[in-house]
Amino acid sequence: MDELQNKSVLVVDDDPGMLRAMTKVLAGEGMQVTGVSDPSAVVTKLSDSEKRFDLVITDLRMPMFSGRGVLALASVLPELPVIIITAFGGTDVEAQTLGLGAFAFLEKPVTAAELIEVVKRALARSPLPEGIG
Repeated sequence: MDELQNKSVLVVDDDPGMLRAMTKVLAGEGMQVTGVSDPSAVVTKLSDSEKRFDLVITDLRMPMFSGRGVLALASVLPELPVIIITAFGGTDVEAQTLGLGAFAFLEKPVTAAELIEVVKRALARSPLPEGIG
């Protein structure tokens, strides 16, 4: 029941409403949520040696920096699952993002229950080794 308690997630979405909604849902599950609406801030957040994320959730289409860019940055951190969310999906886009290493691909609108379920699966599949975090 407490599997999400104190897990740290970086949420990246240029839509303030979507960012607020995901933050509220995940924080309600006891997660420590860092929300970023400026995709270029992702580099700083992921490279911050003081902060270790257990999971990244990112929108696919954003100005200046896409979800694919976030995925590429996160890929240098081993065991860091990335969930891609988009309103512009389809099987080709899904196959491409999963092929690039995303843990999961969700199409908007995403329900709170769907988001929580995928987050739980992502964290269960990629446990961090003891002593990291």
